[in-house]
Amino acid sequence: MTPRCPKCGSERVIKNGRSDTGHRQRYRCLDCGHRPRHPTASERPAVAFNTDLPASARYVATAAQNATPVHKPFLDALHHYCKATGAKLVVIPFRYKNPTSQWTANNDDHEWWAPEVVPYLYDGRFDINQNLTILADIKVQPTAVSPLTGLEGITAARSAVIGHPKYQLKTVATPQNALPKIMTTTGAVTRDNYTDSKAGKKGEFHHTYGATVIEVDGKIFHMRQINAMRDGSFIDLEWVYSARGVNSAAPAEALIMGDTHVDFADPDVVAATFTDAGSIVKALKPKRLVWHDLLDFYSRSHHHRKDPFLGVAKHRAGLGDVRAEVERACVFVRLHTPTSCQSVVVPSNHNEHLGRWLADADWRSDPENAEFYLETALHMVRSAKMTDSGSEIVDPFAYWAAPRLPGVKFLRRDESYTVKGIELSMHGDQGPNGARGHVKAFSRIGVKSVVGHSHSPAVEEGCYQTGTSSRLKLEYNRSGPSSWLNTHCIVYANGKRTLVNIVKGAWRIPR
Repeated sequence: MTPRCPKCGSERVIKNGRSDTGHRQRYRCLDCGHRPRHPTASERPAVAFNTDLPASARYVATAAQNATPVHKPFLDALHHYCKATGAKLVVIPFRYKNPTSQWTANNDDHEWWAPEVVPYLYDGRFDINQNLTILADIKVQPTAVSPLTGLEGITAARSAVIGHPKYQLKTVATPQNALPKIMTTTGAVTRDNYTDSKAGKKGEFHHTYGATVIEVDGKIFHMRQINAMRDGSFIDLEWVYSARGVNSAAPAEALIMGDTHVDFADPDVVAATFTDAGSIVKALKPKRLVWHDLLDFYSRSHHHRKDPFLGVAKHRAGLGDVRAEVERACVFVRLHTPTSCQSVVVPSNHNEHLGRWLADADWRSDPENAEFYLETALHMVRSAKMTDSGSEIVDPFAYWAAPRLPGVKFLRRDESYTVKGIELSMHGDQGPNGARGHVKAFSRIGVKSVVGHSHSPAVEEGCYQTGTSSRLKLEYNRSGPSSWLNTHCIVYANGKRTLVNIVKGAWRIPR
């Protein structure tokens, strides 16, 4: 049974909360604007969901709410995307209110989906490959604040895609020698359709016209987000898709790399990001490169102070020279920054380990670094001063690196740096009000942001978190499960963001 407007006969009737007088106004016709309290109903065949997902090398998955019209320009853009890339469109159905023990006649009136998406509705659990499953059989209410909560273990070690209009992504730690499990929602292709309750208004605010791209290469999959503009257009890598067709996209505004840790950067990640013929930088031509934890400061890490045997190993490998490590970081940035691009170095905890060493170490017991220590300490002494908010001391890493990297911008901890309204200056280690940083805390500050630090990619409301550019198993995470992943964040020319994972040296499947 489908609600029908008694005035114009349209079936495009949605719930609409309360009227101005406070009386319950349960419906609104999207075609004529009439607001009937009790629309008539017409017989409509029950939707027959697809239960068999066709094999493909590329899918684009989105979600659709029951009894709700589609965002037609966005759906048209998705069709252009599928035609251009050979992707299969998968639409996961969900309901505003899910049935419990009883399915009433009133609920039955709303058990329909927009006819434009019916051919693409899939209801079931589909294994894309042995590492990824689409959970189209789970209907999560669109007002859910954290739609992925409680679903982490439902697919065992497989990553999972859940249909939901609010973007959320997180990685779940897995045992050694296995990539972390990715849990993600999709965004929606239907219009925002919520009540005027607190939960409804929050759901409306976070409603995203979006989809998830899935590319399959045997056991490997690549995944990234499509985030559409209000007119339905969106960018995916080098192309912009709209209701009118496909065109080349403008260069990306920024590429925010996962934490670099130069001495431990994964060569495959470096190649996929910078040097391969089809690398991210060469393909997207970003205007800015944003670096987190550029320095590892392994040479004199405070974590190693009580381990004399590790010190011997570093000395034998030539990794105990602080000046040389700083020089290697500078050379790395210089080699991988295109002439048309600006590099921006975000103040990060590993970069600041240099200052911590200068404050704590005794140069007299470290002849290898005595000269570098004294020269740097002298400059810090000369620069130290008091301000209205407390003491101020020069950043020793910027002191050494900035002269070697002309044109590179070194941010201060208190300095804002925004691109397309997105704050890019926060590393992620320091949260609001001096607390430890966490992606959920950054999601609540009211400003869109991209952070790093945790090495575990995530999307939490307005905050995107990158992964790492280092090897996934390092000295301090080699035991126990890990959620680390080689992940960068792209800010497109239209201001939308996506996370790009590098898996076994590849960041996508070529078209």
